[in-house]
Amino acid sequence: MTNTNANESTKTIAVYGATGVTGGHLLAELNRRGIAPILVGRNAERMHAAATAAGLPTAEVRVAEVSDHGALVAAFTGSDVVISSLPSYVDHGEEVLAAAIDAGAHYTDLSGEQLFIKRVFDEYSARAEAAGVSVVPGITNSNLPGDLLGYLTSRLLAGPVEISMSLHGTSEGNGSKGSAKTVLASLDWFRTGGWHYQDGEFRTGAAARHGEMTFPGATEPTTVSKFPQPPVLTIPRHSNVSYVEGVLDTAFHSQLGGLTAEIVESLPNEPTSGLSYDFVVDAFGGVGRTARGVLSGTDAYRDSALMAVEAAVRLADSTAKPGALAAAEAFDPENFLDALARFGITWRIEL
Repeated sequence: MTNTNANESTKTIAVYGATGVTGGHLLAELNRRGIAPILVGRNAERMHAAATAAGLPTAEVRVAEVSDHGALVAAFTGSDVVISSLPSYVDHGEEVLAAAIDAGAHYTDLSGEQLFIKRVFDEYSARAEAAGVSVVPGITNSNLPGDLLGYLTSRLLAGPVEISMSLHGTSEGNGSKGSAKTVLASLDWFRTGGWHYQDGEFRTGAAARHGEMTFPGATEPTTVSKFPQPPVLTIPRHSNVSYVEGVLDTAFHSQLGGLTAEIVESLPNEPTSGLSYDFVVDAFGGVGRTARGVLSGTDAYRDSALMAVEAAVRLADSTAKPGALAAAEAFDPENFLDALARFGITWRIEL
């Protein structure tokens, strides 16, 4: 069952950054739901083209530079929710977030950077609470299941629980240039693995505590390295955990070593379609007990957009408390995950 209703078409949702690949998926899903979004950005011609491509030729377009706070606030005013879709949130994410809050709109985004998401919680939660709006960052095909499955698995074991999580691609292909720009903007952070959570605080350094992971369907473990998964920051907000880390196949880290701006510019704008994946959350409790949560999807970029729209529609119902929230603080985890089944996105927990 979903948390949407027949009044979806009355919701006003603004999208900043609708002209990219993920933006196209956002607009297509809003159109499918009968929601006419407001497109906000700097290039009216490109926004009109994106709206037309998504079957929304009459969608409202509002021009605002990301650096013009007043124009952004004016563009977002009247919206129930703002969805921010950017290639690099560490560069411009705060401008869109601050404008949404000051416009009195709830906010969500598709950020994947620990550095940005920690700023959201540390520097914008009080501002959002004072404005009476809810801010839920990091709704992607890895961050959302990581947080929700972390909540669910940790409650099946005697705590405090250890959690190790990873995204595992199950098909061949390449990501988008925008994703590469995101990594490049925080390259050293990605190379060194970012934060993990240990005994009540976020720490950097150290190798992954769980250096191997046997992914679904595999017979042999894969060597993994520490990776800055954003749910490291959010799971401790709502679950009894002593340790949380993100990991990724070490082969990815070897590719980061030679990443440059020139290489990023040479990459295709659009990702390979149908990038299927599993997101795996392994929870470790006392006396050797474990629980595994797995979310499986068929298209990483499309699925992230679908999740962000689902989050925005739920926020528009104004049931979440104001302030900056983890996904599991804003939404019922099982209900949200079940709502994704109609898109071919499945989840399970193994004991």
